[in-house]
Amino acid sequence: MKRKFTSRAVPSTRTPRLIALLALSLGAVAPVLAADGAELGSADALIRNLRQQHQGRQALSVQTADGTSLPVLVRDFFEQGGRVSVSGRHRDSEDSLFFLKGDGKSLRGFLVLHGQKKAWEYSTDARGVVSVKPVPLSRVYPDLDEDFQRSNRSTASLAQIAAAHPVYSPMALRQAPHIGAYNNQDVTKLESKPGSPYVFYLNTAAVMSGSTPLNGVTKENMYRAWQSVADQYSMLQLNVTTNKAVYDAAKASSVLRTGIINFVNQDGRSFAPVHSFGTTSAGTLYRNPASGFDYGYGIGMTGAHEVGHQMGMLHDGGGTGGEYYEGIPAYQWGPIMGNYWMGGSWTHQLFTWSKGEYSTASNQEDDLRIMTVDEAVPYMADDNPSGKPLALRTGGEINPADNWGQIERNTDTDVFTFSLASAGTLNLRVDPIEYLRMLDVDATLTTAAGVQVARSNLAVNRSAEFVNLNLAAGDYKLIIQGGAEGTPQNGFSKYSSLGYYAMKGTLSAGGTPSPIPLTSGVPLGNQSASTGTWTYYTIQVPAGSTKLVVNLSGSNGDADLFVGAGQKPTTSSYACKSDGSTSTETCTVNSPVAGTYYVAVQAYATYSGLSVKATASP
Repeated sequence: MKRKFTSRAVPSTRTPRLIALLALSLGAVAPVLAADGAELGSADALIRNLRQQHQGRQALSVQTADGTSLPVLVRDFFEQGGRVSVSGRHRDSEDSLFFLKGDGKSLRGFLVLHGQKKAWEYSTDARGVVSVKPVPLSRVYPDLDEDFQRSNRSTASLAQIAAAHPVYSPMALRQAPHIGAYNNQDVTKLESKPGSPYVFYLNTAAVMSGSTPLNGVTKENMYRAWQSVADQYSMLQLNVTTNKAVYDAAKASSVLRTGIINFVNQDGRSFAPVHSFGTTSAGTLYRNPASGFDYGYGIGMTGAHEVGHQMGMLHDGGGTGGEYYEGIPAYQWGPIMGNYWMGGSWTHQLFTWSKGEYSTASNQEDDLRIMTVDEAVPYMADDNPSGKPLALRTGGEINPADNWGQIERNTDTDVFTFSLASAGTLNLRVDPIEYLRMLDVDATLTTAAGVQVARSNLAVNRSAEFVNLNLAAGDYKLIIQGGAEGTPQNGFSKYSSLGYYAMKGTLSAGGTPSPIPLTSGVPLGNQSASTGTWTYYTIQVPAGSTKLVVNLSGSNGDADLFVGAGQKPTTSSYACKSDGSTSTETCTVNSPVAGTYYVAVQAYATYSGLSVKATASP
């Protein structure tokens, strides 16, 4: 037997509003007319109805007071752990969009008729009741502002930006997959965080012929477009990819952890539906080949901005820029959700996420909270939670291949330690190493007791530097964190000063080289040494390991391998050795005890380009 429903009376003096006509499943809450639109009943009831519609049993239909019918055709329905993701369209219009996500207590989504430029928003109130109401199209697509493109994206400004794209730091040596210049990668198979279940797919199929870009665009341009988006989200466990197979696998596992934006091979204003991450509803990224828009920097900035909308963020407005804040030229800083074009030619541009701290901000939403809490995409794990030794090569060289890290959160500090047996001199530079960077480096040198010796945060430069810094004998800590300039009101705070960095320099006279730490199964490349020198590494072997395998791989010179348990090995004292006549060596320790193992590489003859890998199994 069906439950008896009641509804509120509507005074005749009110203006026409939406009337909901719902083909309800048994026991669903009846729709009633609400002051701000039409109430569709409980979130649970709406989910049941949409599930049944997807199964071909019933349909959801909304009809306006003027007779406009809004029946929903569900294309994708995904449910996991009490949460749902629904995507589809208006039943009678191919040129339409519908998406909804949430759970039995809270749902959010939109229905859009593109041809009619009309939109309706679905939302849940404190009672758990879902209502639908008409909203401006810009509520769904914040970038549908035709005047913005005409006034701020002239051909001249595009050419200026194209010529002024960021310069890679010489320290960017592929410390992560998205770091460093293009090196002949297949641009249809790029991944920033391989293996992560959280995936955002840049669908470039329409602008590629196989693995070759159309319109004479270079593969390097396409690489930099992907790289720029990956940079802006590198603090998250989000795999930004151009590989459809990776996206399809992630989507099959959980649509709620995925997003997609489609490249389009024509001129136009890029746009994306807000809050569509976690659904199969896609954003649209125009490449504007006719206007010179085909370059990595411009499309990368636009892609990062539009993906931001899909993650749930609106525009950062204020000042003379209105809805699109133009940034602060004195600090070469601006919010990526503002008018990033105005700072596109800055030499040391810094585009970051924001929470509206600048004085004229019209939007105080917390971008990082939206991504990590509302959208539930987790931060990357801390790569340096308790400090690590500063890795010193022969002669006190501080090499960026050995000394790098990531500031994952604005509360993160990375500590590197070193000791001086006698007075010494430090020359060191710390660079952000991402292409479309967010990190402004702040470096502090202290004694082991925490007394500050020196600090550097170069003004409008993003790097830190110590030049000919004289140090007494003792123990030291180098502390790296996100920097800030000016004030939060006129400048920027460390709120989203996040990203990867690397260090290069020398610690001369009295420096005690610290062993270079290895990560199990991860090769450390680009190692070199001259005849007669020793280089030391360490690997932590966990309890229960069945064996430790160490490999050297090199094409020149003669590197010999020695492994020691708990102490540095020598040519006469070791747990394992391999000293053939080349730089390709393998050493295996069976049933190793848990603890620190030292890997020593002796240069019997000068070598370069050597790869060192240690793997503890299982």
